[in-house]
Amino acid sequence: MFERKNSYTTAILIALVGSGILIHPARARDYKRDVMPIFIEKCADCHSKDSEKVKAGLRFDDPENFQKRMPKNDTVIPGDWDASLLFITITRPQDNDDAMPPKGKGESLTKEEIRIVQKWITDGAPINGDRGKRGKMPEEDVMDSPDLPRALPKEQAWKNKAGKTIMATLLKVEGDVAVLRLRGGRIYRYPIANLSEASQAMLKKQDQP
Repeated sequence: MFERKNSYTTAILIALVGSGILIHPARARDYKRDVMPIFIEKCADCHSKDSEKVKAGLRFDDPENFQKRMPKNDTVIPGDWDASLLFITITRPQDNDDAMPPKGKGESLTKEEIRIVQKWITDGAPINGDRGKRGKMPEEDVMDSPDLPRALPKEQAWKNKAGKTIMATLLKVEGDVAVLRLRGGRIYRYPIANLSEASQAMLKKQDQP
């Protein structure tokens, strides 16, 4: 009787999966299986053992090497795709000087490939089962736009009242604070009152709905 009931339950589960009503849990992203093939196809000219010169010391075909280099300049911040320089770089337009791959050095990543990289970082950027130290972001924070890769806001020159200029991308305005992303990927909350009049005017113009 128990075996018959068990078989009946199995048959129901198979039917539900086949109909799409019951879906298997999302498979965890794996660097070697899901991400490394993308980088080898699109970035091997500059980031593999076959490169004439390995740019930034990054070898995507060597997982151990890549894992050691991830913390440098916040290349990959496990769990935080939006602040990871790698993700920022692969979503830049091809005509951007800092885009990856550089113009003429390979094809840009497709929307689906970018999403795979994004979700891998969100899952903690595991390599060989070793997740990064940063925690996993909530799934709802993962970008879900069908229009990937999107054009990120442009980097601009922002000047404070003392005359110092920084290159940064405006992410948003929160009350009296401008949330800026610096070139290296770090997020900086800067008091609007400390910006020059010209930068405040530029900020006001961009913050209008």
